[in-house]
Amino acid sequence: MSVKRELYLGDLMMLAATVIWGAMTVFSKQILAELDMFNMIALRFLIGFAVCLAVFHRRYRGLDRVTVRHSAVLGVLLFVSYLFMVWGCKYTSASNAGFMMSLTSVFIPVILRVTQHRAPSLRLVASIAVTLTGVGLMCLSRVVKPNIGDLICVGSAFAYSFQMIYTEKYAHKNDPVVLGTLQLLFVSILGFICSFVFESRFILPQSTAGWVQLLYLAVMCGGAGFILQTGAEKRIPSSHASLIYATQPVFVALSAFLLMGESITLRQIVGIVVVFIGVLIVEYKREAAEETSVA
Repeated sequence: MSVKRELYLGDLMMLAATVIWGAMTVFSKQILAELDMFNMIALRFLIGFAVCLAVFHRRYRGLDRVTVRHSAVLGVLLFVSYLFMVWGCKYTSASNAGFMMSLTSVFIPVILRVTQHRAPSLRLVASIAVTLTGVGLMCLSRVVKPNIGDLICVGSAFAYSFQMIYTEKYAHKNDPVVLGTLQLLFVSILGFICSFVFESRFILPQSTAGWVQLLYLAVMCGGAGFILQTGAEKRIPSSHASLIYATQPVFVALSAFLLMGESITLRQIVGIVVVFIGVLIVEYKREAAEETSVA
């Protein structure tokens, strides 16, 4: 497969993951009516790992210590990011949380510039600026009043930036399916530990709707989503992957419209259009292939 096709395949894989994650905010809020936070995290990621292991067990035959260590690093970063996201959503609106999480597209180029001297192209900088403008139109009200929840969600975006950077690095050294699924086990272990330490009970969902929500979060958002992300970051730079990830508020709004009957305003429609214009500004050329190499 040519380099250009590999890049476009990586784009499509990351976009597919982002579409899947669009319903995550809706289902996470709903399932928390039945389960405590760490209880939900432990169950969600354990079920996701179990399903992936059953499907891809043959790919685990060559599992080595390096892959386990890399998966553990990704799992810890993912746990911290997800914990901060759920915690932050308690103190801020879902719209503000979506905007703060899209800041990964800003953090990653800055982190790479500082740690690996990988300067973003002017095209990428322009794309990020336009995309964030669109996300802002979608998510933020005319009067923005930052609060503690917003800052916590910024912390989530910062942790997830490192998760994406290390995913790009490790995906070139490990089987992306094993790497993308084994990290779920480590998130689940941390969830179980925190649940038993900080929560008074550990239960299973009590309703059919609760099980549907949990299974979507586990199998689709957990298993399929992170397999797609890891496969994508084997093909495209984390800076580009984060730009596609920044479109997630679009799919959150569409999921809320389809699943909960929430309306979409004209301002949000304009924001959606601007977001996709921002993403389309980036055109892959031969130089883009060089960015995929990890320093």
